[in-house]
Amino acid sequence: MAQSKLWFGYCGRTVTAALVALLALMTMSLTACVHAGDQRPVGLTLLFLNVGTDGIGVKRFDPDGLRGPVPGAVGAGGGGAQMSFMPDDSQRGVPQFVEVEWSVATPQIEAAQAIRNKNLDKYSEAWMQETDRINRMTPRYTRRIDLTPIVTPALIDQVRADRANTQLKLTITFNNDQVSITARAEKWRK
Repeated sequence: MAQSKLWFGYCGRTVTAALVALLALMTMSLTACVHAGDQRPVGLTLLFLNVGTDGIGVKRFDPDGLRGPVPGAVGAGGGGAQMSFMPDDSQRGVPQFVEVEWSVATPQIEAAQAIRNKNLDKYSEAWMQETDRINRMTPRYTRRIDLTPIVTPALIDQVRADRANTQLKLTITFNNDQVSITARAEKWRK
């Protein structure tokens, strides 16, 4: 009986040590896998800039095809709008692409709006019909922009290294019928 207890005690310690080592190995492997495909959301700042000669109206800004935030009207010649989101504001990961749609208020459109506002009572049936006509003739543009070469894994790692104080900043720059996007890590809190 004493021999049986000794054997079980030795085997029990060996089995326990093996199980602990196996669990530690599995935990390290899973942790490495999680961090390799880290999809935790990051804080995001969107800066919409208009460097064109005409005012614009941003109609859509859809990351990965899902409805996103829009600033609406952005004035000409350096006008802008900014929105910031904390990491927990969205459970979405970093978008792979974005679809942007905007309209340009050309001088002809602004002239038509001025005539409408001068000659018609605001929100009357005639005013609404003229507004619809003006909206149909307003130039509209749509672009789909691949963000994978812009928002690189190294940039995301830089943001995630200090998630509490750093956000991913996307600058969306409109120039009449063109749009471009740049990205950088922005430390917003020291």
